[in-house]
Amino acid sequence: MSASAALTAFQDMRSTGAQWVRLDCNYAGNVSSHGGATIQTIKEARAAGLNVLVILGDGTAPIPESAGYQATNGWLTITVKQLAALGVHTFEIGNEVNLGANWSGTPNPAAYTALLKTVYPMIHAADPQASVLMAGMAPYGKESPTRSAQYGNYHPFDFIYQMYKAGAHGYFDAVNLHPYSYPTMPAVSDGGYNMLSVLPDLLSIMASNGDSGKKIWLTEAGLPTGTDGGYPSYSVAQQQQTITQLFQVAATYPQIGPVFLYDWQDGSSDGDFGLYTTNHTKKPSYATFAGINY
Repeated sequence: MSASAALTAFQDMRSTGAQWVRLDCNYAGNVSSHGGATIQTIKEARAAGLNVLVILGDGTAPIPESAGYQATNGWLTITVKQLAALGVHTFEIGNEVNLGANWSGTPNPAAYTALLKTVYPMIHAADPQASVLMAGMAPYGKESPTRSAQYGNYHPFDFIYQMYKAGAHGYFDAVNLHPYSYPTMPAVSDGGYNMLSVLPDLLSIMASNGDSGKKIWLTEAGLPTGTDGGYPSYSVAQQQQTITQLFQVAATYPQIGPVFLYDWQDGSSDGDFGLYTTNHTKKPSYATFAGINY
């Protein structure tokens, strides 16, 4: 996407009432070109009036990635200071760390907690205004009969529980979930895969660890209208229903912070999670999203 096209897209997002955009910023590269969003792209998001949540990490290496965050060129400190100067103060450490696919083996809540203990003070030292989110936790499994790790993955709430046991309290500023629930709609209980339907269980875990005042961000959610990426395909009407119910459920919990919809545009002509098709045609779900009362 060219610089002007990116700015136009960000302005379009802002025109819907959206206040945030979530962008990668990877250390596999230099400070101006990270293998994720460039500094120029982030500047354009800010110019469009959007707040930016930056995922700090490296898509080329598995978690816990500790060495990369402490790269010899001081990547993390330099980047956080540079982004803070642009008005970017919100950072997320890694992505969906409760899934084995993002590790070289089974997810390790203690190792991820150690990573937070490394980077959290570095980020706050570089930017005293910073807010640090844990990685967004992916949906996996159900609450019954157990939340424990199965088949190389953790139920998101169990991963967070194990993080607390490893001493994560005080090393993140907000909890972070990816409450995909399809084929179940966000307002429907399904035994726990739809994590929004059992959110009180997470609130209990947080409260028992002294974090009842922390926000829960929802940084990915949505529904695919095509088979790109190997996902099942659902109708645009179901996508619209998902969007509507997602924000309705979120509004019932004062603890829930910003809600991010995934995604803006389809990744291929086979269709995907976007509000736009690949030829930049709006799906009816665009109007649904634009009609949300933020």
